[in-house]
Amino acid sequence: MTHRESNVRRKIQTTLSEHREAFALADLARTRDGYVLKFSRGMVMLVRSCPMAVLDDDAQLAALLARVHRDFDVVDPSRPLGQLAQRRQRGILS
Repeated sequence: MTHRESNVRRKIQTTLSEHREAFALADLARTRDGYVLKFSRGMVMLVRSCPMAVLDDDAQLAALLARVHRDFDVVDPSRPLGQLAQRRQRGILS
């Protein structure tokens, strides 16, 4: 793993920790114009491509991780976080 890859991994893991996400960065691979990121929550894995510009902008990175969070809730709604998200969408919780 290169120094840049280590920094990218650390940045993503720090952001996930700060937001107390229930999923983790399982793997990353460098591509010509960014990275391919693999996230896991239990047995569920999601793979996303990520341009370099996203990693250089905290707001874009947060938006990417929010989309991953929503995708996990859609793929595995039986998990407590998925149920909470469903209840919020229905207006049961604020």
